[in-house]
Amino acid sequence: MKRKIFKSALTFLCAAAIAGTAVSVLHTEPPAVAAAAPAHLNFDVYRWGNIVSDADFYVAVDGNDKNDGLFASPFASIERARDAVRAMDKTGKSGITVAIMPGNYRVSGLVFTKEDSGTQDCPVTYCNYGGGEVVINGGVVLEPGDFVPVSDEAVLARLDKTAREQIVCVDLKRYGLTGRDWGGINAIGQYHTASQYEENKTGPIYCELFYNGQAMSLARYPDEGWLYTGKVLEQGEGKERAGDRLYRNPDWDTAKNPKGDTYKISGGLAKRMASWQTLEDVWMFGFFMYDWADASTPIGAFDAKSRTLQNRYVSLFGAKEGAPYYFFNVLEELDHEGEFYLDRASGMLYLYRGTGFEFAQIDLSLTTDNIVRVDGANHLTFSGLTFQGTRGDALVFKGDDNRVENCLIQNVAGWGLRMEGCRNTAQGNEITQTGKGSIFFDGGDKETLTPSENTAIYNLIHHWSRIYQTYQPAVSLNGVGAVCKNNEMHDSPHEAIQYGGNNHLIEYNRIYDVCLLSDDAGAVYSGRHWDWYGTVIRYNSIYNLGSGEHKPCGIYMDDALSGQTIYGNLLVNVPGIALHMGGGRDIVLKNNIVINSGTPISYDERAREGAKEADSPWTEHFGEGGDVWEWLLASPWQNDAWQKAFPAYARFSSDFNDTDSPNFVPNAAFSDVSLNLIFDDEESLGKIAESVYVFSTVEKNGIYALTQMNDLFTAPGSGHYTLKSGAAVPAGFEAIPFDLIGRFPSDSAE
Repeated sequence: MKRKIFKSALTFLCAAAIAGTAVSVLHTEPPAVAAAAPAHLNFDVYRWGNIVSDADFYVAVDGNDKNDGLFASPFASIERARDAVRAMDKTGKSGITVAIMPGNYRVSGLVFTKEDSGTQDCPVTYCNYGGGEVVINGGVVLEPGDFVPVSDEAVLARLDKTAREQIVCVDLKRYGLTGRDWGGINAIGQYHTASQYEENKTGPIYCELFYNGQAMSLARYPDEGWLYTGKVLEQGEGKERAGDRLYRNPDWDTAKNPKGDTYKISGGLAKRMASWQTLEDVWMFGFFMYDWADASTPIGAFDAKSRTLQNRYVSLFGAKEGAPYYFFNVLEELDHEGEFYLDRASGMLYLYRGTGFEFAQIDLSLTTDNIVRVDGANHLTFSGLTFQGTRGDALVFKGDDNRVENCLIQNVAGWGLRMEGCRNTAQGNEITQTGKGSIFFDGGDKETLTPSENTAIYNLIHHWSRIYQTYQPAVSLNGVGAVCKNNEMHDSPHEAIQYGGNNHLIEYNRIYDVCLLSDDAGAVYSGRHWDWYGTVIRYNSIYNLGSGEHKPCGIYMDDALSGQTIYGNLLVNVPGIALHMGGGRDIVLKNNIVINSGTPISYDERAREGAKEADSPWTEHFGEGGDVWEWLLASPWQNDAWQKAFPAYARFSSDFNDTDSPNFVPNAAFSDVSLNLIFDDEESLGKIAESVYVFSTVEKNGIYALTQMNDLFTAPGSGHYTLKSGAAVPAGFEAIPFDLIGRFPSDSAE
């Protein structure tokens, strides 16, 4: 039996920030990390140290918007500084700078339009002045001194007796807030079905509470981990039937108020739920069918006597026994440090106070707007600032040549940073505690394959996808020609990098402790397109994925994604499939090192199967008229730019009368699987479909036992996988430039 690393999720969450965690099973360390950042990245001062002595305008918390904005008489608001910049004549200037003094600036949404643009010769920069943190906050800071012990007898009667003394409360109305500010609870999860119901609980994510920078949980049961659904008594009226990939509900698109799923529950759980005073606005969150499909629902019906529980919102893909879920927004379950509850009718907020409560930083997110929204402005830079406290996406850009650098983006319910346009850059930022993903790019011209040149570089991204727990990557590349390089990403329930489109470059990234709650997922993921040729994934270090029984993949090219180059990557301790090719063609899978994986390489023939077999679950995608064919035909694959860039398209055949031709698109043809080094107790390359050997090249791969690592690498026990001089590997294998991987590459990376 293979030796694996199966840490508990709790261990991952506690230890993942330490990149050098020992891998005890292999008696080795993760790949080595350089000790310090190069001086040009300015990491040590990204939050406090930009001393600006010659800014055009200054902003201070004790300023006045009637001032002239100079150092001795600063503005009070960033909006006023923006307006002053808008009124300036930029002719002949080399740049305009707004320096913001340390402090907390509460905003409900900063908007920059075309009139606020800089130019190529005169960019506009908003930066911190230095000496302290500049927080641009969409929420409100709650003072610990404003919290008092609970005195309402009705509330006390609902609280756990052992927890009462630790629970304190504050009336949010004392901060001038109303129900319109804190709002209600709407459905969360990538695959919820709330839009099918008349009450339509879709909309902004609920406001959140952060204690010393850490997100608190709406009072939940269980406090950690999961409950599991019991026997399914009745399937609801979902889009699919559980486990039947060929079934589709023909009425789903027009369905209104479809019946939910009904489960059996244990006697103990039934007794506990019966003790809750009300089930109104009590929600369930879980993975009711697949571990890549998260969803939430209010309780639909509960019967303590018969021990039955029904989801109000049906599971999209059907219901199954043993699915993980938990309840949240239950006042009676406010019994654990790190939890809070908001009575949305009265505005009373309750929390279980933690250690050092009187000195705690307590933040409540409020605005549903973006903290910063750039709508058509170009040549703007935001540097050295902290953004936090929105129930939406933090920073959203539509424009060109904009930069977000050396900033801290944290404690937001949506995305950290979304940038649409060309030549936009996210550099040297720390992005953490986002409810969805972290960096999203879209841009470039698909018809001409003109690259966007959008770039994410030197960013530290961790603990994202807190609320929506699937398909919310650290970095999402879309369009044409975006770059993701030299970033560090760790701690997420699902994927790290997701992409769609053409000609992206993903290189020199360090990715670990991701896909913690999924099996059918990959640290780097894309799929189901024959028109997304051209992306290169090279020189990335990916290690220590999954947790518990979850066995995700490393690099996952799903559902016949084709035309990709995957070269020179290091994958260590991937409990699922390290390199997963889902039946695509024209793939270069070469020169990678795979150590201690569940399956080193899997290359299947699902597209061929779907094209040839009418009763295959893959037929809807790859059979005649399937969606993947439709997307190919809708793309510009036959124009001159595409034919020149991707010569493989010239040989594409859609002849279903000649399915054994290598040119028939669903066949896994013209791929190159070679010169990969596999270290595995079973000494196996993996699972390669027979048709891959027929239509593609699979050769010169080096397969070794784990015990042979010391013979080939300089110091694998210390996380160094540089080959020794004269190491016996297949001729043609090229050394991987490990000194260039990660946020802190050596000077030779420049």
